[in-house]
Amino acid sequence: MNKQPPMKLLFTSTLLLFSTYYINAQSFFNVDVVHKVEITFFDDNWDHILDSLASDGAGTGSGTGRILADVIIDGTEFDSCGVRYKGNSSMDTTSNKNPFNIDLNYIVSGQEYQGKDKIKLANCYTDPSMVREALTYELANLYMDGPRASFVALYINEEYRGIYTNTESVDNEFLSKHYGSSNNPFFKCDPETFDIYGDNSNLAYHPDSMDYALLYDMKSDYGYEALQDLTYQLEHEPATVGDYLDVDRALWFLAVSSAYVHNDGYTAFGHNFYVYKMDNGKWSIVIWDVNMSFGGLLWDGTNLLPLGFDALATQDPFLHDDAVDFRPLIAQLLSNPKYRRMYVAHYKTIVAETISNNHYLNRAETMHDLISPYVETEPYSHYPFDDFNANLYDNVGFWFDLRPGLEELMDAREPYLNGLTEFGYTQPTINPITVSPADPAPYTVATFTTNITDASVVQFNYRYNEFDYFLTQTMYDDGAHGDGGAGDGVYGVEIPILATDLEYYIYAENPLAGKFSPVRAAYEYYTLVPRKGLVINELSANNATIATDEDGDYDDWIELYNNSDETIDLDGYHLSDDAGDMGKWTFPAVSIAPGEYLILWADRDTLDATDLHTNFRLSAGGEVLSLSDADEQLLDQVDFAEQYEDITYGRFENGIGTFDYLYPTFNAENTAPVGLEEEVKEIPVLSAYPNPAQNQVTVNYSTAQTTVLRLYSVTGRLMLEQAITDQSNVELDISNLVAGLYIITDTQGRFFKLMVD
Repeated sequence: MNKQPPMKLLFTSTLLLFSTYYINAQSFFNVDVVHKVEITFFDDNWDHILDSLASDGAGTGSGTGRILADVIIDGTEFDSCGVRYKGNSSMDTTSNKNPFNIDLNYIVSGQEYQGKDKIKLANCYTDPSMVREALTYELANLYMDGPRASFVALYINEEYRGIYTNTESVDNEFLSKHYGSSNNPFFKCDPETFDIYGDNSNLAYHPDSMDYALLYDMKSDYGYEALQDLTYQLEHEPATVGDYLDVDRALWFLAVSSAYVHNDGYTAFGHNFYVYKMDNGKWSIVIWDVNMSFGGLLWDGTNLLPLGFDALATQDPFLHDDAVDFRPLIAQLLSNPKYRRMYVAHYKTIVAETISNNHYLNRAETMHDLISPYVETEPYSHYPFDDFNANLYDNVGFWFDLRPGLEELMDAREPYLNGLTEFGYTQPTINPITVSPADPAPYTVATFTTNITDASVVQFNYRYNEFDYFLTQTMYDDGAHGDGGAGDGVYGVEIPILATDLEYYIYAENPLAGKFSPVRAAYEYYTLVPRKGLVINELSANNATIATDEDGDYDDWIELYNNSDETIDLDGYHLSDDAGDMGKWTFPAVSIAPGEYLILWADRDTLDATDLHTNFRLSAGGEVLSLSDADEQLLDQVDFAEQYEDITYGRFENGIGTFDYLYPTFNAENTAPVGLEEEVKEIPVLSAYPNPAQNQVTVNYSTAQTTVLRLYSVTGRLMLEQAITDQSNVELDISNLVAGLYIITDTQGRFFKLMVD
């Protein structure tokens, strides 16, 4: 088709350089900005050292070999980071453009950038378009919790090296953000030795638990037994798969992988994904390593010779649905008629929202235009600039080296998919949902109704906690569930309302097809916010200077706020920090007007029953605080962690938002969060003299410390380790060290650079 990219503006050198202020205002994973990463290696021979580490198997994959470098990310500086190559197939010691893994806290403990201590830079290997990875992650994140990606202009020792893809690590921070925890079994599903036609990390059951250690990279402290249980259940108990697997997330994962022809993943090769066991007991699947999506890998797990263009364009969305031993996740889910209908519904949503309307292409063109001036001047690109411009639309290469044009592939794939029999079945129609009453009070029952056509089964799925799984109730058209008349097409269900938000979606199906509302459920859902009357708005469990009670004491305090439009009589209401005694403290005769605040002092000072002083104190270490009515029905509750001096914990936005660390607003509207967790205590200074030194150096603290000192070479090798106890200085013997630069650290994360001459 030879479609040409849109006309580019002429970029001047100044336009290639973003201001530090502008870039720093952006998320590091903002894909509409080219970020800048600068690596300065301590050793000028860095490339040869990294090549040697990679050749020895210590510098890639799970290896630990790194060399030291200072790193600057969008203007933010980091000292003494550990750098190695990353990947396997994408890394080549003969290449000048290898992927990198940067450990920001390799030497200096606690270094991170926007919550990340690992930076992973992919080199756009095998992708002439250079947008496949960032584009696919962006598309995937419409339907699931996946990593984010952006573009980075990489400089090494002040030399521009080219455009890289910055991919978010699937780590503890990622797990906590998306699942609310990070302490459970967690695996990267990528075998030590990859067999193109073998089991790999395909979730097949193995009687010998030792097999799992070879096929799965455990990222948690434990979990092989739990993983073995998952695979056993998947093979032997498929009828109850919903009890141990988040089925909907898994179906989205499979549909996204197939729709965008991501063959370097589970659907073809049985690797390149993560699994995590959530607190609710179910396993979730996370997509990974999508740089070969849009047909970038020419094998589907069955073929000996590379797939041609036509085979990629018409790759079966039900591929491996009968291969229980080979791809048990696909086979067991798609053999279940309901799950198969759900899968097709998800797949049709992906096609309609991102392929048929050319959304994927519009985003690809935007990304292409963004990085084009950087790619044009790239010194070590894997492909010519002409291939970069062409591959967005047209095929590049042939046979083993074929890289389908994104538009050419999807232009052929879209009519193939929409022409499939199962994709053509009539789906139910779900009309807007009505809630009665529209703003239900906590601890009441609300009725949900909607008009639905072409459905034989309708399900209402709901939860009260974003990290819990969805409960399911059947909706009826029988005239007995708030649905009006029987058989009128209006389906209804009655659901209990608690003090927390209710998240919900509807799934309807007939014997041939299913439909969700909203269509991206369960990743997206509707939210019902119960009527907010009286809420816990702010608390201080470490009050040093914020405010005093009537006796002049800096005691703990609790602030209530009335969200309603009516005065609330609190006589007989309760506050408690004991889940076993909701009536621990009872309010006297007091009321709170609409939009007003009320301060309670948590100080155990209860000599006068009419005083607003509770019979308990708040714990600065964290606990649960509950507010209940006269019948001890829960109205509001906050589970708070460690509290810092003169920093409060409250709702933002005021009265309705989630809890966060705040600048104190005693008896007033809550303002912006502080941005903890930052350290709020003074850190002793670590220094040394003389520096440069020859045979001996004295390490000095501003205050006496108990710690362990460690001295590293610039290649990250530990050269010396010495414990000190309650000392402000200690002498180190460095007579055996050769001249050069070294790093000295302690167990508190402090560090300095030492020159030995």
